[in-house]
Amino acid sequence: MRLIDYKIKHEPVRIHVVETPEDLPAFRRFIKDHRALIAWDTETTGLDWWQASAGAFHLRLAQFGTEHESYVLPVESDGPEGHFAEAARWALRTAERLVAHNASFDLHVVEQCLGIAMEELAPRSWDTKLIAHLADPRTVADGGPGHKLVELTRHYLCPRVADEVKSSMNVIARELKVKKDEVWRAVPLKHHGFNLYAGMDPVLAARLFKVLMPKVPERSRRKGLISWEHRTAHIAAKYERNGLPVNRAYVENRAAELTEAQRDAEATARTYGVENVGSNRQLVEAFTNLGVRLTKKTAKGNIAMDDAVLTAIDHPLAHAVKEAKKSAKWRATWFDRALAGIGPDGKVHASVNTVGARTARMSISGSIPAQTFPKGSGYVRGAFEAEEGFVIVSTDYSNMELRFLAADSGDETMLKAFQDDLDLHQITADASGVPRGIGKTVNFAYVYGSGPKNIAETCGITVAKAREVIHGFEETYPAVKRFSEQLQRHARRHGYIWTATGRRLPVDRARPYSALNYRIQSSCRDITARAMIELDRHGYSKWVKLPIHDEILFAFPEDRAEELAYETARLMEFTYKGLLIPAEAEIAGRSWGDLYNGDTKH
Repeated sequence: MRLIDYKIKHEPVRIHVVETPEDLPAFRRFIKDHRALIAWDTETTGLDWWQASAGAFHLRLAQFGTEHESYVLPVESDGPEGHFAEAARWALRTAERLVAHNASFDLHVVEQCLGIAMEELAPRSWDTKLIAHLADPRTVADGGPGHKLVELTRHYLCPRVADEVKSSMNVIARELKVKKDEVWRAVPLKHHGFNLYAGMDPVLAARLFKVLMPKVPERSRRKGLISWEHRTAHIAAKYERNGLPVNRAYVENRAAELTEAQRDAEATARTYGVENVGSNRQLVEAFTNLGVRLTKKTAKGNIAMDDAVLTAIDHPLAHAVKEAKKSAKWRATWFDRALAGIGPDGKVHASVNTVGARTARMSISGSIPAQTFPKGSGYVRGAFEAEEGFVIVSTDYSNMELRFLAADSGDETMLKAFQDDLDLHQITADASGVPRGIGKTVNFAYVYGSGPKNIAETCGITVAKAREVIHGFEETYPAVKRFSEQLQRHARRHGYIWTATGRRLPVDRARPYSALNYRIQSSCRDITARAMIELDRHGYSKWVKLPIHDEILFAFPEDRAEELAYETARLMEFTYKGLLIPAEAEIAGRSWGDLYNGDTKH
């Protein structure tokens, strides 16, 4: 047994680094003595847990601890008997409650590498990331504590520990002369800095749990948000595990097309003396030689050459540069990423952050960055498909945000429009004598907190006309205006608002107009989370692929698709303050892209 002694604000911390099976009895005594609540973590070769079955992903260390002490098990150095892996399994099953930071990842790891199903551990697991978000949902950039372990350590525990320990892997990467994302695989298992980093993780998680739990607002507790968020995260982890098959031929063809388009555009640029379309210097020189007057400057005072500048230049060189950059970005972001993420099961596995924004709106990253896909297009979605014999089904809410606004504000005109199935966008447009499209834009702009300038730019109208249309909206839906003003007053006075589900959302006092948007976006996110929980309760999680804001994507057996699609819509629909927020299912073919080619069934 190797010992590492450390201090957090003069409080001693001891890390026991297990080296041989003879060290395990002490570890087992430690777990038994603290079984009521054990903090834990894992160190792995990377983040791609779905590659474990192919041998490309490994569990290196498993760590368990309390506020003052931890044990590090070198699972990777196990002999054929698997003593360390078995000890880790035993500890996870012995603990009455577990706490980890970003627990969903570690649950995937132990399922893939230790054979313990997520369903066994999740019901008794706490996640300090989720608790931190309920305590304060702001990122560091927004003036909050953030939600990464290093950020929370710096804010709540000790800045020195954040700098010395949680940032140490960057130092180790430089020491080993490897990239940051390669250090986890490259660092020797017995490296002192690595063992300190690993051993401190459960200690920090245990301390954060103690600090953060009392900071969750009482109203949030009464509403059951702590257990709600943990259940939502666990369900999302099931979706991650399900994965989404990739149509490799489709992806390779799109990638090849974009590569060719990029080459052609770069060839055009070279005829104007631009060898590298990413070089600002070359572009400025080329456009200056062409007589183009460039006036926009960067923050550092250099001539700007961003997308807005290029769009304003009507010249083949500008078109070529934009095309080259767009093609390279699309290929790398969507198609190359999809190919790189394919696991041994032929699927890609997204990462779902169930508290992705201040409002807790979910975000999807990794191999399926769904929020970046072009709206209303099957171009990228065609890369992903259902399993053989299955079809894609999308069930989403109809006008969720506006319906919620109508019910929340109690505005009679807006409520009547939905109750009588009237055209709300036309009603808004008629109030100011503008086309329906402008009415639709203003309806959503009011929800999002957009001002007259943004509306004017979006709709191609004057700022004065945009103000007139906003005034028409407020005259038509007076209760919405009153409700928004009420939220803004609360935000100015207290610095936060409450959502319908009991979530406390800080609102910058300089931006009180954000209050309405925050309340609606967060409450609608919780309607989707409620749907996820309801679907899970009825056994549908095994078919879910992704939750995308107001939509949930499924893959159902083809011969049961109609029956199951109907049930998803029934389970997802929700009534708030007497107003139905309906859900509608759309059945496509095997490809996700089929939802956008018109060949679907409602």
